[in-house]
Amino acid sequence: MRTLFTRTALVLALINVSGMAFSQTPTHQGVVNNLVGSSASVVNSVATDGDGNLVACGWRSDALDFGGTAHPQGAGAIFIAKFDPSGTELWSKVAGSADQQGNHKGMSVAVDGTGNIYCAGWLFAQQAAVFDGTTLPIGSYGFVAKYTNSGTLLWVKEFVGGVNAIAVDGNGYPFINLGDASIEKLDPGNGNSIASAPGGGDLQNVGNHNIVVDASNNVIAQWGNKITKHSNDLVEQWSTPLVKPFGSAESFRITVDNSGDVWATFYALFGTVTLGGTDYTSFPAGYIYSLSNADGAVMSATNMGGFKMKKVYHTAADELLATITAIWSIPTFDVKDMMLVGEACFLLGGAHDDDITLDGTTYLRPNNTPSDNAMAGFLCAGGVGMEDHPSAPSPSTYPNPAADHITITNAALGTLRIFDAAGVMVLVESLNGPARTIAINGLSDGLYVARDAKGNTVRFAVAR
Repeated sequence: MRTLFTRTALVLALINVSGMAFSQTPTHQGVVNNLVGSSASVVNSVATDGDGNLVACGWRSDALDFGGTAHPQGAGAIFIAKFDPSGTELWSKVAGSADQQGNHKGMSVAVDGTGNIYCAGWLFAQQAAVFDGTTLPIGSYGFVAKYTNSGTLLWVKEFVGGVNAIAVDGNGYPFINLGDASIEKLDPGNGNSIASAPGGGDLQNVGNHNIVVDASNNVIAQWGNKITKHSNDLVEQWSTPLVKPFGSAESFRITVDNSGDVWATFYALFGTVTLGGTDYTSFPAGYIYSLSNADGAVMSATNMGGFKMKKVYHTAADELLATITAIWSIPTFDVKDMMLVGEACFLLGGAHDDDITLDGTTYLRPNNTPSDNAMAGFLCAGGVGMEDHPSAPSPSTYPNPAADHITITNAALGTLRIFDAAGVMVLVESLNGPARTIAINGLSDGLYVARDAKGNTVRFAVAR
């Protein structure tokens, strides 16, 4: 039996806690999927770089082709791919062994501040794994591979346990979980461990193990039966337990808001779950809860009913965005990982197991087979984004109308996305100062909307 959050998922929804809502229903943009093969392929993790490109890693057991490089069956079960914001493949590659059983998997991807890409995951210890000509020895259970932004392998490192999650701090240091045994801080030059902290937990699905680095470069990890916070040198600062009957409750991926507070979820079928000294017995139900960045104290815990919430975000506009159905819901594919981009877009990665139509575009399952088929893309609120918050800055552009360039001022620093009148993302730029001049020679005459990293929008016209 398929549940709400398996193959037929209505995945994303908005829980409005401030009275402010999206202006329009979100639309899928820059969607990619595997075009060939008849067996399973899955995107397990997604990320974006400073140019708004989409990076995905996962695994496959058959031929793979996202519309760029064609990878025949048997050349490596792990894949990593990079796409521009419109979904055009920039490059892709496969690695690992020719394993066909899903024992080699890309589990997590992260991008550092200079655009280098890390892909981490599992290996099948009985087979040697090859990454761009570098062979890892038999007996390896996990790996981390580092690539340049153009896809050149810089190094690959083997580990004695599977690597389920990776995150990179503001100084370029990667952090991983080594199985469920420890957190490791790695040397970005070669992947060697330079600091370690013990872990241990009871995650039913270790693929939900999550590591997050906050704005102060502290490291927060989800272990299932606890969430821990460590300093950048992996000295534990606090640990908040989630006491639950084994096998009756699941924990999922965590996020950190702009204040450094931690947001998490759990879903329980029966029994008593104790969190922050309070017992919860109203099950089956899913809960959203938050922890103080200072000491891990429970700040809130809300029963959301019979929903499994895989990941939840708290935005600067005092909204919760989560994988449940509430004010609105969006039919989409089975999401394994999602990332909030600014406060108006999600980046999604996962799979579909049937032909699927998203916002009028149909994506076929190759050869009409029922297996998972790798899929990723953006889901952005409305055609033009969110309503401006009353206290948000007001971006402006000049000249308006424009012919070959516009200058945008008063926009939030970070990624600027430009959409046409149909809501299709047509241009992505990076804002790093109070004003930025952008070439628009490639845009056709018409109306456009520019949205900054905080969801503030400004409309302009192109006329020649």
